[in-house]
Amino acid sequence: MNRRALMFSLCALMTACGGTEGSLEGSMEEASKIETVEQQLAQFDFEVTENTDSATNPNTSANFEMTFVAGRTYMIGTCGINESAHTGDTFLRLFDPNGLEVAENDDNCGDLGSRLSYTAAVTGTYTLRAGCYANTLCSGTVALSERRGNPLAFNVRNTNNASINTFNKQFFFNAGDVLRASTCDVNATGASATGDTYLRVYQNTGASFALVATNDNAPDCGSAAEILYEVPVAGYYQVRVGCAANTACSGDLVVYSE
Repeated sequence: MNRRALMFSLCALMTACGGTEGSLEGSMEEASKIETVEQQLAQFDFEVTENTDSATNPNTSANFEMTFVAGRTYMIGTCGINESAHTGDTFLRLFDPNGLEVAENDDNCGDLGSRLSYTAAVTGTYTLRAGCYANTLCSGTVALSERRGNPLAFNVRNTNNASINTFNKQFFFNAGDVLRASTCDVNATGASATGDTYLRVYQNTGASFALVATNDNAPDCGSAAEILYEVPVAGYYQVRVGCAANTACSGDLVVYSE
């Protein structure tokens, strides 16, 4: 499995565990100031061979340190995030810099995988503890995702499948990043949709915009839309939100780096 370095800081402690509505271009200067990711995200594997008691035992669980920035929202999971995986019933717990538990999850994504979401209250070193439910055994790959800013409210109509009259927002991504643009609250914290949303992602080439991905109804999301796109070339990418056909829709767009 490929291990990309997306901008986030991570250290394994247990060695035994292995825009602007209607604007087509947006502001590059604004995107550079607001949307730049400053840390590296990564994926890491773990395997549990002893009872973790639902990840309450730090000695038998896999423990990882990571730096979070105050105000930023993160998703962490063995399911539902690009390159995440699990075998068995995983359990995740997140502890703040003072050692207090701030988030936990057992079952998510419709199965025995785990995924939690957390908005950092303070900047500092957090500890993720990965274990298994009760006294079972499990293994997996924990993946991390960082939201690019706050959810973006939109309210549009007559967009002809997001080809006109759209809400647009531009972001900078590095080559190898996975861009997740979503109006689906099942898959992305902060997303929402009322009506039948439609998404398009364009690469800003400087001279023009090239369409690289589209989605109408994402799996398990009803009439909400979601795009996962692996960025081949560093640069600015614009997300456009509209509605299916010429209907009306509204909601909150979120964009994550994975």
